[in-house]
Amino acid sequence: MKILLDTSVLVHSYNQASPYQKRASDVVRKAVSGEIEACIAPQILYELFAVITNRKRVEYPVSVDEAVDMCLDLWECHEIEKVNPTVMTPKEVFKLARELKLSKGGILDCVLAVTKENNVEMIYTENVDDFKTYSFLKVSNPLV
Repeated sequence: MKILLDTSVLVHSYNQASPYQKRASDVVRKAVSGEIEACIAPQILYELFAVITNRKRVEYPVSVDEAVDMCLDLWECHEIEKVNPTVMTPKEVFKLARELKLSKGGILDCVLAVTKENNVEMIYTENVDDFKTYSFLKVSNPLV
């Protein structure tokens, strides 16, 4: 089963102050070692970078160089598949945005949800409620 790793799981894995750091790190370790069929999208790494370098978002932000290295390590990991939006993604996202009356950051979750085009079957996220609207996607919180 192909599992998309959401930003929240990655943030917890790198955030030493997080009470979920051990569980999240275990998920990332399994992804990096190929124990689970994990994938990431570029958007997730951009969000990870934005969060882990921001003192308002994490107790101990990392330097830009550290964040770049973390993101590139994940992107270059051969065991983690990379999924990219297709040319049809915007059309599907905006169709769902209209149907579901999405606004604000909900559009970003929608972009991830439509990665089903890349045969993603499940998303691992702390924010399960953000994805419940998408009946075509299984959602699980591996941190609990």
